[in-house]
Amino acid sequence: MSGPIKRSLFFAIAIVLAAQVSACGGDGERTKKAAKWLKDYSLMNPPNGNWVATDIKAVGADRVVMDVLVPNKQQVGQIKSRTKIEQSHIVGLACPPKDAEIWTILDSSQILWVNLTAYTDNGLTETLIGASCKH
Repeated sequence: MSGPIKRSLFFAIAIVLAAQVSACGGDGERTKKAAKWLKDYSLMNPPNGNWVATDIKAVGADRVVMDVLVPNKQQVGQIKSRTKIEQSHIVGLACPPKDAEIWTILDSSQILWVNLTAYTDNGLTETLIGASCKH
């Protein structure tokens, strides 16, 4: 290959790699934007009415994680008494509705993960169950 062709090929490869790197950053921006939206939304719309979103964060470019405290001991007992499959359906009660803006911010490959948590007897929190919300 001659010098100008090599330089053109190198330049084309550099552009493709730069586009791929910026696309990855763009996806990270989407999860950050979704996490911010969810923080604002959950202040006005507590998960399942009386549950409390205690932590919401973007985790990399593919996941937003929301920790939700279930403060009612009776509800915690009911959740613990269910099968894992039933518990994962209960997590859905903390998810934003299907027509919420977050689903236009996240693309289909990105996940909103919800951890239901509860207070332990010593005042710490424990994770009851975690599951993804359906797009």
